[in-house]
Amino acid sequence: MSAPSDTVRVAALDVRVGDRLRARDGRLMTVTRIDNGFLGRAEMIAFVEDSETQWFKLPARVDSEVELVSRVDAA
Repeated sequence: MSAPSDTVRVAALDVRVGDRLRARDGRLMTVTRIDNGFLGRAEMIAFVEDSETQWFKLPARVDSEVELVSRVDAA
């Protein structure tokens, strides 16, 4: 199954606070925090949305790609 056309694949390490991601289950999240060393493992990071809308944590390997819906600095 391919990614929806409104997303692009980016390196997990290129994600910034404020970026909007699509999780594997299709849920959308806005990154408000990035935790390095998720579960004490240097090869893992976690993207967190902690907002009034939702609390959601999306773990990823540092060498993986994630689906970017919109970039924080997009006009």
